[in-house]
Amino acid sequence: MAKRRTKTRTHTKVSEEELAKIPRSMVLRLGLSLQNHLLSQLVKDFRNIMQPHTAINLRERKSNRLKDFIVMAGPLGVSDLFVFHQSEESGNISLRLGKMPRGPTLQFRINTYALAKDVRRILKRPKSLGKDSTEFLHPPLLVMNGFLTNMKEADNHEKLMVTVFQGMFPPIQPQNTKVSSIKRVLMINKDKETGTIELRHYAISTKLVEENRNIKKLINSHHNPKKSLPIMTKNQDVSDLLLDPYSVGGLTSDSEIEDDAIVEIKNEQVIKKTTTANESAPSASTSTTRKRAIKLIELGPRISMDLYKIEEGLVGSSKTIYHSQVHKTDKELKQLNKKHALMKQEKAQRRALQKANVDAKKAKKEEKKAKRKAKQNEQTEQTDDDEVESSEDEINPDDYENDSDLFSDIEK
Repeated sequence: MAKRRTKTRTHTKVSEEELAKIPRSMVLRLGLSLQNHLLSQLVKDFRNIMQPHTAINLRERKSNRLKDFIVMAGPLGVSDLFVFHQSEESGNISLRLGKMPRGPTLQFRINTYALAKDVRRILKRPKSLGKDSTEFLHPPLLVMNGFLTNMKEADNHEKLMVTVFQGMFPPIQPQNTKVSSIKRVLMINKDKETGTIELRHYAISTKLVEENRNIKKLINSHHNPKKSLPIMTKNQDVSDLLLDPYSVGGLTSDSEIEDDAIVEIKNEQVIKKTTTANESAPSASTSTTRKRAIKLIELGPRISMDLYKIEEGLVGSSKTIYHSQVHKTDKELKQLNKKHALMKQEKAQRRALQKANVDAKKAKKEEKKAKRKAKQNEQTEQTDDDEVESSEDEINPDDYENDSDLFSDIEK
């Protein structure tokens, strides 16, 4: 098989330390969600949101448990664990977001959701994403709306939720991050009155904005090979081509672009000058500023959910530090803290006892092995001694000389 070619001049290698800092995720579906086809499709769409640093082709089985994935998350470097679960009794769908390796875990109750295919159906001009699309080569840009800007005034559970959301994707470095690499947006909006959190996934589309629409049509004419180019022989001057609205594609049906969506992007181009063989080749960079209109095209899925509770550790393994429906007094919290401290102490004692029992069993097994080996050595030594004695007792006829006088008379 041929080796894939990699670019060495433009593609810089990422160090191992930087790779270790990149957040990686694993999106799972457990329990009754394995039988729900719509929920399985929602999991696939959510994996597309978390690309490229996620297990996109992960397959779950009915025999798999959450502990199996937690054990495998450590060697794989997974930092975020998303678990979609559907209750067998009520049928409610929940999303649990756990931070590896020690928590915390945020549990959300999903109210409504819409798949990516449903979002494409309601759009007039949906964006088609094929296998060769470059939108999923980089993580999306995280945009959070509705959260308190001053974290000092926010509650503890909201601070923790914002921190967990911000840690899902690698941070953006304005000096090193290329603007062209940001092609998707994940918007997390919180309703200030109800506290409902909504997730939206968009693709970023940019278009050139020039003073003359005919110039823009000429620049973008190579994107549509089926569209015919204007006939230049009918015009007496270049101004006739640029100023006539019917000369380049006729009147356009595109909607007018708002001024707020227009941004200026600075493009730097390097121009190399020809030099002699003895001289070095200097390069001059020229920067040009162009106006582009930014448009967001929704990709899906849509998820509307509420924060239900927050656990201190991983999923279902520790105490609850926040609950949206249950409120405890200070006295009850102290009692619960004492109870959890006692449970931790008992758990540590059980582990110590189990370790002592395992060590005792190992020592007993080693002692049995040593006794068996010593017995085998004694048996081998005894068999060697018996072989030596038996060899001494054997009579060899060659050791005795024949006396010819004994048979002399008979022979005569």
